[in-house]
Amino acid sequence: MRLFIAIPLPKSVKRCLSELEQPIEGVRWQKGGQYHLTLKFLGNTDEGKVELLQQKLSEIDFSAFSISINRFGYFPQGRHPKVLWVGIKESKKVVDLYDCIEDKCVSIGFEADNHSFQPHITLARTKGARKRDVLSFINEHKQFCIPNIAVNDFVLYESRLHPNGAKHIRLKTFPLKDS
Repeated sequence: MRLFIAIPLPKSVKRCLSELEQPIEGVRWQKGGQYHLTLKFLGNTDEGKVELLQQKLSEIDFSAFSISINRFGYFPQGRHPKVLWVGIKESKKVVDLYDCIEDKCVSIGFEADNHSFQPHITLARTKGARKRDVLSFINEHKQFCIPNIAVNDFVLYESRLHPNGAKHIRLKTFPLKDS
């Protein structure tokens, strides 16, 4: 099973993000239902480990909070863009939740992330898109903002790959405490 842990987004936020879509050569936009903020990508995972993973994630004691979307960017920096993303205003709460999830996952044998956590929501993947077209899109939307998005839970997803993109299936939702 190919797994990841993410913060789901409300339908209203997904709708706003979908409205950003515009034709740009070489850019394949995410399907609106797929938008999420990844906290940890686990990759291929033995099915026998899923129950223990769910148990460990259930132990996380964390209060609900909110985030704000406020910027765009692309990966990798400096070269031809492969991923166009929207980022969130700096949030200690998101980083703290990420750290809790990372600790639980590492404690049961998942590899620790070897890169710094950069919270983002993937909008599109690019193949052959011109960097200047991506930068033009980013510049055109630099005032874009969605404030005060409630984060009330996080989700363990299975990602099934298909020729026309991945399909994400919720395996378990982990509610956060009322703040």
